[in-house]
Amino acid sequence: MAQYNAKQILLEYNTDKEIKRFPHSIQKEFVQLIKELAHYGVLKYPNARKLSGHDLFEMRIKNNGIYRCIYCYTQDSVLLLCAFKKKIQKTPLREIEKAKKRKQSLI
Repeated sequence: MAQYNAKQILLEYNTDKEIKRFPHSIQKEFVQLIKELAHYGVLKYPNARKLSGHDLFEMRIKNNGIYRCIYCYTQDSVLLLCAFKKKIQKTPLREIEKAKKRKQSLI
């Protein structure tokens, strides 16, 4: 039997607006991953991965483009910090910095 470590998901205000700008099919995929993250407390590769050198993770969606949502863990919740459509292979540093800034304002 699977062990669950359910987490409360907190969506930063601007992240919600960013996700709502995506096509409906992408929004639905994010909702599914967020539900899975809330239920299990973790997402595994290829749906998510840790950003190297940072205390941040990214949800990964590949569907008519590449979409990401950067998030972090707190004691008992997960903070969704920013979402964007990826245009280059590496995660843009500006998106990582945006996520760090939003994390600081929430914690």
